[in-house]
Amino acid sequence: MKMSLSLRLLLAAAITTTLALVATVFVFNFLFRVYFEEQARDELETYLLLLTGNIGVSAVGEVEVTPISDSRFNQALSGYYWQIQVDDEDPVLSPSFWAAPLELDRPVAPGIVSFTNVIMGTGAAVAVANWVITIGEGDMQREVFLAIAIDREDLDVSVSGFFKNSVIWLAILGLFLFVASWVQVKLGLNPLNKIRSEIARVGKSPEVRLSSDYPSEVLPLIEEVNQLLDANAEALKRARSRAGDLAHGLKTPLTILLGVERKLRRGGNAALADDLMSEITSIQHTVERELAHSRDSHQILRRCAVHPIATRLHRALSRQPGTEHLQWDIEVPETLHIPFDEFDLTELLGNLLDNAMKWSESRISINAGLDGSHGFLSVDDDGPGIPDTAISTVLKRGGRLDAQVPGAGLGLAIVSDMAHAHGCTLSLQRSSLGGLSARITWVVSGA
Repeated sequence: MKMSLSLRLLLAAAITTTLALVATVFVFNFLFRVYFEEQARDELETYLLLLTGNIGVSAVGEVEVTPISDSRFNQALSGYYWQIQVDDEDPVLSPSFWAAPLELDRPVAPGIVSFTNVIMGTGAAVAVANWVITIGEGDMQREVFLAIAIDREDLDVSVSGFFKNSVIWLAILGLFLFVASWVQVKLGLNPLNKIRSEIARVGKSPEVRLSSDYPSEVLPLIEEVNQLLDANAEALKRARSRAGDLAHGLKTPLTILLGVERKLRRGGNAALADDLMSEITSIQHTVERELAHSRDSHQILRRCAVHPIATRLHRALSRQPGTEHLQWDIEVPETLHIPFDEFDLTELLGNLLDNAMKWSESRISINAGLDGSHGFLSVDDDGPGIPDTAISTVLKRGGRLDAQVPGAGLGLAIVSDMAHAHGCTLSLQRSSLGGLSARITWVVSGA
């Protein structure tokens, strides 16, 4: 099944929105982490400079440290630590240390602040800023390695919390955007729904055209459709005019043939006159039908009784030469009506009976009636029938199973076209008589 345009647009909107929101979550999380890392580094550098300012050399050359006033460096395991190492001596640790000294690589050059992350002996991760400075002069000059450490737990918790909150809120935003996309698609496709409804009205009233109340992007399509409808109406008008002209042109030859029929009958050749009259009647039906169609360009749906047409055709066809051996069974309710006018039904049923007479061995049956909400009209024969694999062939114009049997291979194709044009269905199947059963079905109005 093909996917609808609205579903395609909604899927495209959902996919692109989801990708954009997922990318936004990760980008925001990255930027938030970078921001907090920079804040942490600024804080570490500030404390490192403060600690550096609290270091001095005594008169005897010893390094002296004045504690940082921030009480967190004096509180055990507070998360704020400093470490000082003079030359290769053991490090001096802040009172907040309750673990082994930090194992740090010294910077390659004095005066350059280095930032890193390490794991303390307690297992806590800390962010560290360190550098090497020299103090004192001459023989009392000393190299001092200073480090400030801050617990990373608060930083990591803040970043993790921001990530969770951003996922929740962006999911809500995604839901809102999806609903907005659905509304946008519905509003955007409204012109197509309007086109569909107007085209449906054109099907019921061919003179109706599509309106021009459409967005500018759709107007070229509307104009093309209206031009196509106008061209089709003009072509149909010309075809009906030519059919009417042809029908009028045949009236004079038919009048002459009627005169010939009367002469034959007066001359005592009644059988030949009957055969000629049967063919004249058939041609007249066709002519009258085309004239009726040319007068009524819209072909309002008509209905007619089946029984009179079936009876008349039976009388006419049973008198043809070579049909004396055929047995006719007619079971048609007198009250049954079919959605054809008399001329169309005469042509349709005449084609079915003509086909049955060509193939029947001894028996032809005409049945009609109601089957639930459907009406049916069937013509059965006891001939050889049609294989299921050949049904599509005989329904094509010119399709024939036996070239030795007279005919042009048009009868069943014409019947199929006429049935479809009148909202009916033609089905071909095996008859209870052994041959072919051609069955016309239609929906009964009001059933």
